[in-house]
Amino acid sequence: MEQPTQKKNGNQPLPSIIILVVFWVGLLFGGFWYAGYYIDRAAREIQEANALNVQAIEEQMKSLHNEMNAIKEALDKTDATISSAGTVNEEVNKRITEMDEHLKRLEKSLDILKESSNADY
Repeated sequence: MEQPTQKKNGNQPLPSIIILVVFWVGLLFGGFWYAGYYIDRAAREIQEANALNVQAIEEQMKSLHNEMNAIKEALDKTDATISSAGTVNEEVNKRITEMDEHLKRLEKSLDILKESSNADY
Protein backbone atom coordinates (compact mmCIF):
# COMPACT_ATOMS: atom_id res chain seq x y z
CA MET A 1 0.00 0.00 0.00
CA GLU A 2 1.17 3.37 -0.91
CA GLN A 3 0.85 6.07 1.55
CA PRO A 4 -0.28 9.41 0.28
CA THR A 5 2.53 11.83 0.25
CA GLN A 6 1.92 14.84 2.33
CA LYS A 7 3.43 18.03 1.26
CA LYS A 8 5.08 19.77 4.11
CA ASN A 9 4.92 23.46 3.68
CA GLY A 10 7.37 25.13 6.03
CA ASN A 11 6.31 28.61 4.86
CA GLN A 12 2.65 28.28 5.85
CA PRO A 13 2.85 30.46 9.03
CA LEU A 14 4.42 33.32 7.03
CA PRO A 15 1.27 34.22 4.99
CA SER A 16 -0.80 34.04 8.20
CA ILE A 17 1.61 36.38 9.95
CA ILE A 18 1.55 38.79 7.00
CA ILE A 19 -2.26 38.80 6.96
CA LEU A 20 -2.31 39.39 10.71
CA VAL A 21 0.19 42.27 10.44
CA VAL A 22 -1.78 43.85 7.58
CA PHE A 23 -4.98 43.50 9.63
CA TRP A 24 -3.41 45.19 12.68
CA VAL A 25 -1.92 47.97 10.55
CA GLY A 26 -5.37 48.51 9.06
CA LEU A 27 -6.94 48.66 12.51
CA LEU A 28 -4.26 51.07 13.70
CA PHE A 29 -4.71 53.34 10.69
CA GLY A 30 -8.50 53.20 11.06
CA GLY A 31 -8.22 54.08 14.75
CA PHE A 32 -6.01 57.09 14.06
CA TRP A 33 -8.29 58.25 11.27
CA TYR A 34 -11.39 57.97 13.46
CA ALA A 35 -9.66 59.75 16.37
CA GLY A 36 -8.71 62.63 14.06
CA TYR A 37 -12.23 62.79 12.67
CA TYR A 38 -13.71 62.78 16.18
CA ILE A 39 -11.38 65.55 17.39
CA ASP A 40 -12.12 67.71 14.34
CA ARG A 41 -15.86 67.26 14.79
CA ALA A 42 -15.66 68.08 18.51
CA ALA A 43 -13.58 71.20 17.77
CA ARG A 44 -16.16 72.37 15.21
CA GLU A 45 -18.99 71.85 17.70
CA ILE A 46 -17.11 73.82 20.35
CA GLN A 47 -16.44 76.64 17.93
CA GLU A 48 -20.10 76.77 16.93
CA ALA A 49 -21.12 76.88 20.59
CA ASN A 50 -18.57 79.64 21.25
CA ALA A 51 -19.89 81.63 18.30
CA LEU A 52 -23.42 81.39 19.69
CA ASN A 53 -22.21 82.39 23.15
CA VAL A 54 -20.30 85.36 21.76
CA GLN A 55 -23.38 86.46 19.85
CA ALA A 56 -25.57 86.14 22.97
CA ILE A 57 -23.10 88.14 25.06
CA GLU A 58 -22.87 90.85 22.40
CA GLU A 59 -26.68 91.10 22.37
CA GLN A 60 -26.71 91.38 26.17
CA MET A 61 -24.06 94.08 26.02
CA LYS A 62 -26.09 96.03 23.47
CA SER A 63 -29.18 95.69 25.63
CA LEU A 64 -27.32 96.90 28.73
CA HIS A 65 -25.81 99.75 26.76
CA ASN A 66 -29.24 100.81 25.54
CA GLU A 67 -30.64 100.57 29.07
CA MET A 68 -27.78 102.66 30.43
CA ASN A 69 -28.35 105.29 27.75
CA ALA A 70 -32.06 105.39 28.63
CA ILE A 71 -31.20 105.90 32.29
CA LYS A 72 -28.71 108.65 31.45
CA GLU A 73 -31.31 110.40 29.28
CA ALA A 74 -33.84 110.15 32.08
CA LEU A 75 -31.30 111.62 34.45
CA ASP A 76 -30.60 114.49 32.08
CA LYS A 77 -34.30 115.26 31.67
CA THR A 78 -35.09 115.17 35.34
CA ASP A 79 -31.85 116.47 36.77
CA ALA A 80 -33.50 119.19 38.85
CA THR A 81 -36.06 116.85 40.40
CA ILE A 82 -33.56 114.09 41.13
CA SER A 83 -31.07 116.43 42.71
CA SER A 84 -33.69 117.48 45.25
CA ALA A 85 -34.39 113.89 46.23
CA GLY A 86 -31.08 112.53 47.49
CA THR A 87 -32.23 108.96 48.02
CA VAL A 88 -33.54 108.63 44.48
CA ASN A 89 -30.28 110.00 43.15
CA GLU A 90 -28.32 107.48 45.20
CA GLU A 91 -30.51 104.60 43.99
CA VAL A 92 -30.12 105.63 40.36
CA ASN A 93 -26.36 106.01 40.75
CA LYS A 94 -26.21 102.65 42.47
CA ARG A 95 -28.16 101.05 39.61
CA ILE A 96 -25.89 102.64 37.01
CA THR A 97 -22.83 101.42 38.89
CA GLU A 98 -24.26 97.89 39.03
CA MET A 99 -25.04 97.94 35.33
CA ASP A 100 -21.58 99.28 34.53
CA GLU A 101 -19.98 96.45 36.53
CA HIS A 102 -22.21 93.90 34.79
CA LEU A 103 -21.22 95.34 31.43
CA LYS A 104 -17.53 95.05 32.33
CA ARG A 105 -18.01 91.39 33.34
CA LEU A 106 -19.78 90.69 30.07
CA GLU A 107 -16.96 92.36 28.14
CA LYS A 108 -14.43 90.17 29.96
CA SER A 109 -16.50 87.08 29.18
CA LEU A 110 -16.67 88.11 25.54
CA ASP A 111 -12.90 88.62 25.43
CA ILE A 112 -12.34 85.18 26.99
CA LEU A 113 -14.69 83.54 24.49
CA LYS A 114 -13.03 85.33 21.60
CA GLU A 115 -9.58 84.24 22.81
CA SER A 116 -10.67 80.63 23.28
CA SER A 117 -12.28 80.70 19.85
CA ASN A 118 -9.01 81.94 18.32
CA ALA A 119 -6.96 79.41 20.30
CA ASP A 120 -8.91 76.48 18.80
CA TYR A 121 -7.27 77.12 15.47
